[in-house]
Amino acid sequence: MPTRTLQAGLAAVVVFDPALGAEENAVAMEAAIEAVATGAVTIASRDVQLNGVAVRKGTWLGLADGEPVAGGDEFDDVARAVVEALLAEPRGLLTLLTGAEPPPLDALVADLEATHPELELEVHDGGQPHYALLLAAE
Repeated sequence: MPTRTLQAGLAAVVVFDPALGAEENAVAMEAAIEAVATGAVTIASRDVQLNGVAVRKGTWLGLADGEPVAGGDEFDDVARAVVEALLAEPRGLLTLLTGAEPPPLDALVADLEATHPELELEVHDGGQPHYALLLAAE
């Protein structure tokens, strides 16, 4: 299944059912890919101005569905902006995949639990080297 992000690929894998045929699985997997909104938080490798978001090299850059939505010195602020962009449409599940050297997530998780009590929240060690946090909202 072609996807644009790791998170979309994982969403597709989760719905795979070995008891179903290839065509039925393909339909379910494509639906999962289309339904997931993905985000990421990383360190900017250069100064950039995109979509009205200015980010300096060495600061946090937040992306939602591949587009810059936030930049700044504070990880939690940038991550919250990404989450809010992903939750612009109602979602039931938010998955956070931490990178190889993630910043502490306790404050972010506590804030998400308080501001979105209806949201199921999962945190997993993703171990990815270039992104402190990958996000998937379904």
